[in-house]
Amino acid sequence: MTHLPARLLAALAVAALPASAFAAWEIEPTHTHISFQVGHLGLTKTPGIFRKFETKLNFDDKDIEASSVTIAIDTASVDTANDLRDAELRGPTWLDAQANPKITFVSTSVRHGEGNHYVISGNLTVRGKTLPVAFQTTLTARAVNPWLRVPAIGFVGSTKIKRSDFGIASFPAAISDEVDLNIALELLKKP
Repeated sequence: MTHLPARLLAALAVAALPASAFAAWEIEPTHTHISFQVGHLGLTKTPGIFRKFETKLNFDDKDIEASSVTIAIDTASVDTANDLRDAELRGPTWLDAQANPKITFVSTSVRHGEGNHYVISGNLTVRGKTLPVAFQTTLTARAVNPWLRVPAIGFVGSTKIKRSDFGIASFPAAISDEVDLNIALELLKKP
């Protein structure tokens, strides 16, 4: 009888574990947000936020490049602090929330840059059109949440897209084609 080396047995045992065995972290929703900014008349940038979204996270704090994230944003939750503008954004000219209730991002890779910088690449779907994007991401801190007394990690990331690439081309003279997308994630270690 042949004996397998201990390392091979350990590797097989780990490979046999379900993916949930690695999901030792969860997103803390009250300190996680998805926002955007878009130019207005070349004068300022109008900020907005999406109030409702769901995330699926497979985070490995020992090997961040092995991590993945999926985000599904409720399109109708767009909020720019202006009810008339928000209703227009939900309408068929802009985000068309009725026909396209979700904006999604599905990561395809996480690549380590210098220091605490990462590039999270993936596919962004807006109005039914899917295009590749890359979020420039920074691991902002590792700390212990003083109230929950669990380890916490923070990330911020940003990317730029052209809204016209997703079929949103209204008012090009007044509203910039380029949109800044931002995400802030706070992760908590599961007890």
